[in-house]
Amino acid sequence: MGYKERRAKMIATRAAPHLEPGEQIQTGFVTLAGSGIFTVPAETFVVTDRAILVLGSSEVQRLSRDFWFGKPTGLYYKFELDHTYKVHRQWYPELIAADEALREMQAQDDPAVGEH
Repeated sequence: MGYKERRAKMIATRAAPHLEPGEQIQTGFVTLAGSGIFTVPAETFVVTDRAILVLGSSEVQRLSRDFWFGKPTGLYYKFELDHTYKVHRQWYPELIAADEALREMQAQDDPAVGEH
């Protein structure tokens, strides 16, 4: 099993207890806390076809799926949701995949969205 497959399996394992029946994982990634060389994993984000799950060490949040993460740049990318989250560039493909999946979902609901 390769690196990307292990990461996907880790995300799926963490998400499994919190998924609703039939809910499908689209992608997932890990955010960081701290700065410089003193960063540590903080939350696991699981993006599904219904919600964004934020899996913290002691709580789980289920947020609306209509959030756009934006175009990640630099070594660490920050985005604002309920507070500021920081993502290392190794997870940028997953951030991009989350926005692409949302774009596809919205295009299915409204074909004009896919034209932008």
